[in-house]
Amino acid sequence: MSNPAKNVRPTSGSAEPLDAIDERILAALVEDARISNKQLAELVGIAPSTALMRTRALSERGIIEGFEAILSLPAIGRSVQALIAVRLRAHDRDQIDRFTARVPKLPAVISTFHTTGSVDYLLHIAVANTDDLRNWLLDNLATDPVVGHTETTMVFQHIPGNRGPLPE
Repeated sequence: MSNPAKNVRPTSGSAEPLDAIDERILAALVEDARISNKQLAELVGIAPSTALMRTRALSERGIIEGFEAILSLPAIGRSVQALIAVRLRAHDRDQIDRFTARVPKLPAVISTFHTTGSVDYLLHIAVANTDDLRNWLLDNLATDPVVGHTETTMVFQHIPGNRGPLPE
C-alpha cells in the first residue's frame, strides 16, 4: 500500500473535517474568487497541482457551492432595495412548497429566506424605483392567495459581511 502524498486529501466523503490547508484555500477564494490557481498555490504554500486538486475536492464535497459575480445593483438600474416580510394565510405543506418554489424565480428577487417567528419568509429584492417596488408587490404578492400579510422595509445601504462564514 502506498502512502498518499503530503498535502493531498482524498475526495470521498463530505463529512471530513477541514484541515489548515483547506481553510487557507477557502479564505483565499472568499477574498478573491478570481485568483489564479498558481497565485492560490503560492499564497497557501502548496504546489499548483495540489491547489487544483484540493479546490476540486472542496467543490465535490459541496463545501464550495460555486463562484459568482457580485453586481453593482445601481449600475444595472436596480438602485432601490427592499426587505419584504411575508406571512402566509395558512401553514399547510402545499402552500409552503408552492411559495418556496415560485418566489425565488420572480424577477427582482435577490434572496429568499424561509424563517421562524412572526413572519414566514423574508425577501430581498432590488428594483429601479419605488413605482417598480409598488408594482412588484401588487403583481407578485398582493395577488397571491396564499399570502396573508406583507411588510416592506426599504434598504438605505447594503453593508456586506463575510462571504464565508469560514471555519474557526
